[in-house]
Amino acid sequence: MKPALPAVSMAIIASATTSVGVARGFNFAKQLARSRSFRPSSASAPQFRRALSSPLHRTAFSTCFVGSEGAASEGTGSTSTSLSSAPPAKASAVASSSAEGADDEIEQTARNALSITGSLPAPLNFGGIPYLDTSSLAENHAHRVVFILGGPGAGKGTQSERIVDTYKCVHLSVGDLLRAGAEKPDYPHADLVKETLIKGKIVPVELSLGLLRIAMDEKADEKDAEYGSRLFLVDGFPRNFDNVQGWMEHMPSYTAVLGALVYNCPIEVLEQRIMARAETSGRSDDNLDSARRRFKTFHEQTEPVVHALERVEDMQAEKNAEGSQLHIANIDATGTVEDVWKETEAAMDAYVRNDVLTANAQLLKAIEDGDIDKFTELCEGKLEVDPVYEGPTPSVVSNAQVDIRGTKAVVSYDRQIKEGLKVRETREWSHGPTGWTCISVAREVDE
Repeated sequence: MKPALPAVSMAIIASATTSVGVARGFNFAKQLARSRSFRPSSASAPQFRRALSSPLHRTAFSTCFVGSEGAASEGTGSTSTSLSSAPPAKASAVASSSAEGADDEIEQTARNALSITGSLPAPLNFGGIPYLDTSSLAENHAHRVVFILGGPGAGKGTQSERIVDTYKCVHLSVGDLLRAGAEKPDYPHADLVKETLIKGKIVPVELSLGLLRIAMDEKADEKDAEYGSRLFLVDGFPRNFDNVQGWMEHMPSYTAVLGALVYNCPIEVLEQRIMARAETSGRSDDNLDSARRRFKTFHEQTEPVVHALERVEDMQAEKNAEGSQLHIANIDATGTVEDVWKETEAAMDAYVRNDVLTANAQLLKAIEDGDIDKFTELCEGKLEVDPVYEGPTPSVVSNAQVDIRGTKAVVSYDRQIKEGLKVRETREWSHGPTGWTCISVAREVDE
């Protein structure tokens, strides 16, 4: 049964559009530079930097986005509204009030989205490394989800291709699903979707989620799949508070959002990239007018969603000793493809680590319980029980290290098996049709 969650009212959403338009016409580069950035630490556990998210910080660095010809990004026939057009005192008061209203909506949205991580329990600890026990997802037939967010031209598609190639995830671009739906003669909402995309607006959430759910289920139900329990990369969603509300109404019962990769890039760079892409993409929305409207939509509607997801992460961390279930990774997308990939890879390793450590913890539990069937399942029958090291006895794990290599992983840790017997145990894991399985083990006895 889905959790009963308070809905975000349409009145709140409507009021946010006005307040955000006045006070939160963010300068993309400056605003996102203050967001939390994923930085892999020297330890195996990931670290996430906190954001400066007070109204004062956001207002101080805000500016309106204006097209290159001086026309507002809404269209060439309109004019820009700037805070500088009002007397300083009045502009300051308007900005402060609007920023507070936007913060209230972010806070409310975050509270309504606390269960966006689905059935994932509070983080556990494996030998000093916090991790999420993902075993409940298999039991509930729930999909693992990571959101991919960023302005048009930020490189989401390019990085997603490398993620899929390295980790064998499933990439689902909401934009691609919508564009494909717009061209399908048998899709009843094709005309509406096509018109909305051309205008640079956001498609109604029920249409986006409908297409997304179909695609996720089809991939999960594929027969003879080479990889099981895969991560779904949901590209370009959620784009606004309405998307978040729709997700919370329809998706938590069979998905678990592990986090989001947020690609941060200045507007000037994004515009150059998208216009260069227009020369070969053939996309109807790859033009200057559509690009400007999409930039404006991202500033006003998607950036606040990122802040709400970060707030969910904060609130979960406040309740759990080992941190939050949700992790938002802010990635600097201004560099080369390789530079951006290094940050993307570090963030993905942190998500994949949950499944690897869950499997390793389950294997040790099977050893302690003398559960031969579970042991055989997690080793796919490739390893035999060693009675000296794998007898039915409790063990204590410490000083763990994890090295993720796409669909391979190595987990090392000190294991106190019984009094007088301590080993450094190293297990190699491989991602296959049934998920992660142990394919080898090596031990060094601590004399």
